[in-house]
Amino acid sequence: MGDIFGIIIVRPLGMLLNVIYGAVQSYGLAIILFALLVKLVILPISYHGKKNMMRMSALQGKMQQIQKKYANNKVKMNEEISKLYEKEGVSPMSGCLPTFIPLVVMMGLYYAVVKPMNFMMGLSGGLPGDVGEDINLLAQKVGIEITQQNAYTVQTQIAQACNQFFHNGKLDPEIASLSDNIANLLQPMNFNFFGLDLSVKPTLSLSILVLIPILSGLSAFLSSWILQRMQKNQVQGSMKMMIYLMPLMSVYFAFQFPAAIGVYWIFNNIFTCIQEIVMTKIIRKRHLVDEDEPESGKKKKKKGEA
Repeated sequence: MGDIFGIIIVRPLGMLLNVIYGAVQSYGLAIILFALLVKLVILPISYHGKKNMMRMSALQGKMQQIQKKYANNKVKMNEEISKLYEKEGVSPMSGCLPTFIPLVVMMGLYYAVVKPMNFMMGLSGGLPGDVGEDINLLAQKVGIEITQQNAYTVQTQIAQACNQFFHNGKLDPEIASLSDNIANLLQPMNFNFFGLDLSVKPTLSLSILVLIPILSGLSAFLSSWILQRMQKNQVQGSMKMMIYLMPLMSVYFAFQFPAAIGVYWIFNNIFTCIQEIVMTKIIRKRHLVDEDEPESGKKKKKKGEA
């Protein structure tokens, strides 16, 4: 992971997650509220992209006419389609950003979850790219060795082990004396959520953690299915493929990442389902976009208009 990505994306996300965790004192609930907050922050972008996609869907009839008319002249066909987009004020790329942002957030959240002492608390050290000795000193204190092989999994172990140094919410003076950063930034962290350790990766064993990848896949399927139902006139072939591809990808990645990432993805999918249903109804009512009549390419007239 590059330093720029860590500074611009991961650290702010880690700080936000830490603030939420400090407020609710529940790691799992903090992840859920984090997912909801991200949805709310990008809601204006999602709304604009959804409205644009619905307008494009309503133009399918006109696009098919252009494609049929200029089937033997691809250059002219692309020109006419571009003119149609410009005339109707739509952009085929505007729907990409709302999809791209959650993926960037999930990648940033991954590093914040596996390296909470760096990106949530702001402590230094711990490999790779060591800058400072804070985490290294704590690792020595709790008897955990940091290597290149475990650099992306060891911080949660150290953070949990450091819980023993807190008594009635106060850090042991001996540990606080190790460095000013440790004294000011180290905090107790509990990664358990309803008996689940969200800091470890789920496996195919009989552990209850296996439910997280399963629920991740089911919620992704529901999200894809609702998106397909809301976008009535989009290309059906690609949509039908995605309705099965996305759940499989969700299950795979939920097994590769700590369980906290799976929890984030589950609730991100749930919030997406709610968002799609609500936004579709609002846009159809407010902007009078009718996807059931693509040939018209026009908005319905309001009731009572001549």
